[in-house]
Parts: sequence; C-alpha cells; structure tokens
Amino acid sequence: LWCFLRLVRAAAEEYGPEGMDVGNLFISDAAGGVTLAADAVTVPVGSGWKLCFQKQYREFWLEPGQRGSFSRVMKPDVMMVQVEEIEEETTRLIVLDAKYRIEDGLNEALNSIHTYRDALVREAGTGDIEGIVTAAYLLAPHLPRLAEGIGYPDTPMPGRLFHPEYRRSFRFGAVTLRPGMTEGELQGLLRTMVADATA
Repeated sequence: LWCFLRLVRAAAEEYGPEGMDVGNLFISDAAGGVTLAADAVTVPVGSGWKLCFQKQYREFWLEPGQRGSFSRVMKPDVMMVQVEEIEEETTRLIVLDAKYRIEDGLNEALNSIHTYRDALVREAGTGDIEGIVTAAYLLAPHLPRLAEGIGYPDTPMPGRLFHPEYRRSFRFGAVTLRPGMTEGELQGLLRTMVADATA
C-alpha cells in the first residue's frame, strides 16, 4: 500500500492534477469518519494512466471483457494501466510487485512477476488467447551496484534485474523504491518504467 501511495503521489506530480481522481482512495462511514481504502483501489492519474492496488483478475472466461488469468484468481500488488480514451480499451498494462528482500528470496520474487506476466491473458476477437501484460517489474529497496560500460549478461544477480538495458530488452526486471526518495526521484522512477514498457 505504501508503494502504491508513493506512486500515486509521483503520478500527480508527473501528469498534473487535471486527470487525477482520488475519490476511490477513501471510504466514509455514517459517523462522518474517513478511512483509507486498502483493497482493490483504482486511481486515474492522467495521460490515460490508472494506478491499481490489488486489482483482482479471475479466470478470463468469467470476466465480462474476457481479460484475466488462465489458471487461478490473481491479485498483483500494483498495476499501471493505460486506457485508450476513445474505445476504453486497455492498451498497456505494467505489473509491479513489491518485495522487501529480493537478495534472500530472489527466485520467489522472480516467480511472482513471471506468473503475472505469463498468466494474465485475453481472448481476442479471433478466439486466440494472447498476453495482456506489457511489462513486469519488482519494486524493491535494493540499491544495485551497476558498473559503467558493463552489459547485463556480465552483471551478477540481483543487479542484472535493475540494469537499464535488461529492463528495456525484456520489459522485465526491477526498480528501486525505498523510503527517503525525493518526489523528483519517484517521478523519474515512474518515467523509467513507462519508457521501458512503451519503447
């Protein structure tokens, strides 16, 4: 939830307040109290992008838009979804999975984003099944040591996942998100993920 809220704030700065709607972030009660929503929240953030927290994907044949999982119900931590304004059709979908310790649980972390990237699909008009995930990244507090001039094949794990060439080539990998980052750094993170996923 913390990662999601930081990204919403960064998106407000990056895209401006015009297209942002944070109404879904808050729940009011009969006594006049306000609570931060903590499950299945979608926030339009501008430029056609929406940030989603724990959006649920059932099996695709159960979903009205025929977009979902082909194996089981899935709920990624955070998603960036770009929607075509005219046809209301999702054109890009970036899965973001928050992991606090990728050094110790690297295989598990990679399995989770591989699963989301590979199992989220849609049924096309032709009846063919095709993937809907444009890119998949881990969000981690890890600070990689990337040597200048060294390509990703020669960069040891987990640093390889953060290598710009690796992320651009595979639309897959990791980005650093940690406490203490400035708003400018967070906006840069957002721009990096969008640029990698839309290149």
